[in-house]
Amino acid sequence: MQFKYECIKLIEIIGINKTSKQLGINHKCIKNWYLNRRKFTDLKEYNNIYRLPGGGAKLKYPKLEEKMISFIQKCREIGINITYNLIIEELFLIQPEFKKKKRNSLKKWCYRFFKRNNYSIKKFKN
Repeated sequence: MQFKYECIKLIEIIGINKTSKQLGINHKCIKNWYLNRRKFTDLKEYNNIYRLPGGGAKLKYPKLEEKMISFIQKCREIGINITYNLIIEELFLIQPEFKKKKRNSLKKWCYRFFKRNNYSIKKFKN
């Protein structure tokens, strides 16, 4: 988004054609950015972020995530090392229909879960 915002500034100074040639980007693409410039400037002015609040995908299993967070906290208190396999086994206990899914997709879910909650596997190892 920052790049598009800078391009819009450049378009206002030198024009669409020259900006397109200078940056090596398609003329139509740059023109669309310029026509939608109000969206980019609104996002830039909103606390200097580029995504509106509430943007992004919603949680599919919010209760499951709460249970997993409490499970991880209990494991940390006891001193058990957290691994992807341990998380996946706990997922099977909480939601048995996850057994139908492939382990690789559940590993990706674990990765995104850890990222969403600012956790790291390294943090939990003793």
